[in-house]
Amino acid sequence: MHVAADFYWFLQALALVVAAVLGLLFLVRNSPSRCLVGDSNFDPSAVDFSSSSRRNGENLAGFGDLAAKGSEACAVCGLLTKKHCARCKMVKYCSESCQRSHWNSEHKNRCTDLRSLHRAKFNNSNVILGAKGASVYPALTGSKILNFPNKMLFPYEEFVKFFNWDKEGYPPCGLSNCGNSCFANVVFQCLTFTRPLVAYLVEKGHCKDCRKDDWCFLCEFQTHVERARQSLQPFSPLNILSRLPNICSSLGYGNQEDAHEFMRFAIDAMQSVCLDEFGGEKVVPPTYQETTLIQHIFGGRLRSQVVCGQCNIVSNQFENIMDLTVEILGDAESLEECLDQFTAEESLHGDNMYRCYGCNTYVMASKRLTVQRAPNILTIALKRFQSGRYGKLNKRIAFPETLDFRPYMSELEDENDIYKLYAAIVHVNMLNASFFGHYICYIKDFRGDWYKIDDCKVYSVGLDEVLSQGAYMLLYNRFCARPSSLLSDFPRKESVSQFLLNSSNECLVDGEPDSPSESSSV
Repeated sequence: MHVAADFYWFLQALALVVAAVLGLLFLVRNSPSRCLVGDSNFDPSAVDFSSSSRRNGENLAGFGDLAAKGSEACAVCGLLTKKHCARCKMVKYCSESCQRSHWNSEHKNRCTDLRSLHRAKFNNSNVILGAKGASVYPALTGSKILNFPNKMLFPYEEFVKFFNWDKEGYPPCGLSNCGNSCFANVVFQCLTFTRPLVAYLVEKGHCKDCRKDDWCFLCEFQTHVERARQSLQPFSPLNILSRLPNICSSLGYGNQEDAHEFMRFAIDAMQSVCLDEFGGEKVVPPTYQETTLIQHIFGGRLRSQVVCGQCNIVSNQFENIMDLTVEILGDAESLEECLDQFTAEESLHGDNMYRCYGCNTYVMASKRLTVQRAPNILTIALKRFQSGRYGKLNKRIAFPETLDFRPYMSELEDENDIYKLYAAIVHVNMLNASFFGHYICYIKDFRGDWYKIDDCKVYSVGLDEVLSQGAYMLLYNRFCARPSSLLSDFPRKESVSQFLLNSSNECLVDGEPDSPSESSSV
């Protein structure tokens, strides 16, 4: 009897020991102790400590420079060091305390991505040998060879030529409604008069270089643009509408859809086509995904900045955007007032206090959302649709023909963040309902003339009629193209240590912020 009891307690003790060991292994695996700093001679070809300029820190051009040059600056305190994260081998630390601080604040979420980047850089079995060196992209059939990181996916200088395309073009052509397709028709009209996109499709074209074996939205849209330029009568965009699930699986032919959502799906589909030419989204590093033609046209970057109310430590997070969604709050009556609310400083207190890793506790803080890099083509959606069956705000919001965007910028790259209106989408509804209605749009052609388009009906109108509408979406064209692409801001005017401390969370794996911005969807 006593033997059985002793054996029972022995089994319980053994189970507790096993559970404790497994728990300890889990903690070790998910703590910086697993990535304790080690000597940086892991790869002499990857790090060079002889250059004094690197002690002071120098601007990084991209992932490749970070892996190839290295740095002696601690990512936290900036002291000289020859130790690095043992897991990713990409970030330097002078002590275990610095590493633990950086790990808890941001590096824990980025270490795996950086380790994959390092392996891709130095694993010769997974690279393509190009004319001038090796590319980090795996060998994929039909994909271009890119000598990473010396080239952008689409040269920005070439994009600027398309942005400045000066051909007068053509008046709008109506589109037949194929059954609840007004949401798509207005988006097609807006894209058909987005100058850099149309200039690319007309002057260079995508079809002849397309490597997709199946249906391609960008090829089909090029055909649509060519037909719109030549047609004198309304036509049906059925070739695209019949393939809506190819653009997004949630779309269905004949269903009522939201124009803003469809605009985002269409832009994302074109972005995917551009990335597929280089192996796809899983192959191209996130930062270089911002160098496609579509990103040059629509891409921008938001900055979310939080300042601790006790120690004044500043934390920045960045998010790539293709459009901007602003809410209509309170007594706002103009687009500028909505943007003021969008970028207003917010106090974090009470149940919404901020976890400061400098203070190691929850504290009151201030948060502000601004635009760090404004898009060349600015798409603004006014958040009119609320939750519930009857949830649309029909309140008219005044908007200008010329929009000065400088007050909403984190910093000014130049003095030309000024935009000109070229398209507006209006949702016409009954009884303030958000679940049904009709979309029309107003378009300015390349000659500067305004038109109202209601499916197959096209009317010439004046600017005053356009500005009097209760717009749902507004499309603005920057007066002149940005001086540089988003990639050139990786980082700008920051040393290596400052970059790793303040920006690695946002720029090293850009487009994957820890917490999404409020402007991510309608």
